[in-house]
Formats: sequence, structure tokens, C-alpha cells
Amino acid sequence: YTTCSCSHLWRIERSPPSYIFGTMHVSHERVWPYISKEIRQAFSSSTHVYAEFNPTDDTYWDDFLRCIVNRTRRVERSTNAATPGKIVDVHLMMEARRSNKTTGSLETPEYFCEKLFMVANSTTWTLAVDTIKSRVKNGTFGEPKMYEPEEFLKAYICSEFDDEYMENLWNTSTEFDGIVMRDENMSRRIHSLLKKSKKNRYFFAVGAGHMFGKREHLIVRLKKYGYKITRICAYEKLILIWANEVLEDFTLATYNNSSTDDFPKF
Repeated sequence: YTTCSCSHLWRIERSPPSYIFGTMHVSHERVWPYISKEIRQAFSSSTHVYAEFNPTDDTYWDDFLRCIVNRTRRVERSTNAATPGKIVDVHLMMEARRSNKTTGSLETPEYFCEKLFMVANSTTWTLAVDTIKSRVKNGTFGEPKMYEPEEFLKAYICSEFDDEYMENLWNTSTEFDGIVMRDENMSRRIHSLLKKSKKNRYFFAVGAGHMFGKREHLIVRLKKYGYKITRICAYEKLILIWANEVLEDFTLATYNNSSTDDFPKF
């Protein structure tokens, strides 16, 4: 039997098509094995891959550092631990670079500078960025460890995210306002890229939270630009093991309630 369920992949209907993939900011080892073949094919066929930020771009990190230095010189050192696994977004960007795809960022270095500049002083950030650049080059770059409840991972893997589910995740109005602003900025950036060339096959990797909710999220905003966007189904063939078990139980029950004369002779 073939089953169909919604995936975290949206197709921007143009020729050739482009795609938006809703990622989850956890180690790719926890998520990537469950990614559907439709998502893998969309990524493989793309010529340009853009994520919220591009860790493989040295210029991006240089601009980030410049912003850090300009904003502050005395802040506390971070104590965040690093996890050895690459988050899904970073994994995609590094795979895109290995495949000689064009890569880029949807959000500016200035945005991340404003968001993160209080985490460490400029000297610490300089050392951190040098380490990041080195690890990106040898394929060992990780991200700050983030705790995600198992039920949240399950909801993502099983494509159970919906508007109601996401709406309940925003803890504060500040957090909500922040994601609204980011939806607007990223939708504008995606629109400008799509207008620039109709020949490129874009694959945009964005946190799945930007595609759900009762606000004007990323997909809604892109549709307002005139794009037709379709959420893609993932088709999976399932082997119904229980069917064999039922058949065995039925055969056993029939045998127990019948004489051997009732069965055909071979």
C-alpha cells in the first residue's frame, strides 16, 4: 500500500520549480534519516541553496565580526557547550557547497549581530569565528546545544505541525514580534532572489516555525507577492506486517476448530 502525508516541503510553482523546506534546528542525525525522498530530490535538483544564514561564507562572518566590534567591547563570555552533530541547516549548506551549488543567506549578518552580540566580547567572537571557519572547512562545525523535547521531534518527523500547534509555542509577545519581523525580511529576500533569475532552481531552508501559525507567516507573505505555492505530499510504501499475523491467527483458529479431513490433500 502507498500512503500519502504532508511533508515540510513547499513547491513554488514556476518553471523550473523552486522549493522551501521547513527545517528543525537540531542535529541532523536526529532528523535527516527520516526526511522523505521528495525533499532529498528537491535538494539534489537545486542549483542554489539558501538558509537563514550561510556558515560556509567567510564574508558573512567577517561582516558579522565587524558589526560585533562596532556594537560593544565589554560583554560577558559565553558558556554554551557545543554539540558534535551539525544542525540540519548547516548540514544542508555544507552538502550544497560540496555539490558546487551556489549558497547564500536569507538573513543579514547585522540581524545575527544584534541577536547575539551580548553572548561574548569582541575578542572571544573573533576566536569563535576563526574556529567556525576552520571547522566548516574540515566538516566538523557544530552549533550550540539546544534541548528539544522528544514529543516536539516526533511532531516534526511525523509532519504533525499545524497552525494551532505552532501558535501555542510562542511564550512571549516579544518572541512573536521577532518571528513576524523575520517572516517579513525573509519573504522579501526570497522574492528578490526569485525575481533576479527564472532559470535558477532555488532550495530555501528555513525553520519550520516560519511556515505555520495564524499570523501572516512566510508562505502567506510569499503568496501575496503573487506566487502559487503547493505543499508537497510524501508518498511511502508500507509493508503491513499485521496482515500476516492476522492470516496466521485465522489459519490456526480454523485448524483448531476443524478435523484434518476438512483440509485439502496435497
